[in-house]
Amino acid sequence: METGIVYSPLLFSKLTFDKEYIIFKDYTSLTAGDNKYHTYLTGLSTGVFVRYRMPHIYFQGEVNFFENKFRKNIPDWKTSRDKYFTYSALEVPLFCGLTINPGSLVKIRFFGGINNRIGRFRTVFFSSITLVTDQNSNQNYYYYADATRKDELMKKFNNYYMDIIGGIGFSYYSNALDIRFEKNITELNKETFLYNANYKDLIMIRVCYSFTLFNPWIKKSNPSS
Repeated sequence: METGIVYSPLLFSKLTFDKEYIIFKDYTSLTAGDNKYHTYLTGLSTGVFVRYRMPHIYFQGEVNFFENKFRKNIPDWKTSRDKYFTYSALEVPLFCGLTINPGSLVKIRFFGGINNRIGRFRTVFFSSITLVTDQNSNQNYYYYADATRKDELMKKFNNYYMDIIGGIGFSYYSNALDIRFEKNITELNKETFLYNANYKDLIMIRVCYSFTLFNPWIKKSNPSS
């Protein structure tokens, strides 16, 4: 049984909606989604894994706290800081993999399974700061722009949903690099509205690095150590 840490520094994501406009509780509206993939760094995405492997097949489970940003998915937010909202979830991926060259120094793996996303947590404890000039006093001040609407978007996400996961991985001794494709297979919305835009599909391509901290197989193959 191997154990170690996993880290996801890079993410490509696309979030789509089922209608053209998002209507907020204050009766304002924004265009829902641009239907494009966007790339960003995810500095808070880390977790732990447990792996049981045989020569060709392995089983792996993880407990991760991964950051999910949705940059530029709301085109009406004009500035670069305003074009995303962000949240994190406790993620429990469970998958099975196939190593096609177990005797090689650099191993190639294919894997697939499910990812359980549980909870919904803020990972950016600020919203975009906007400079405003008060016309009466002719003084500048800052305020947190669109914080209420970003919170409202985040809270629309279901407290639990499931992704299908698949990908390819490369490992070299204790180091491994995975490219993971994920797409939701259960409902994203906490509540569905007839005349408002609801979340439709969340597609993510993650780059994950993992490092094995404990590997009993190395000890077995090295009796002298």
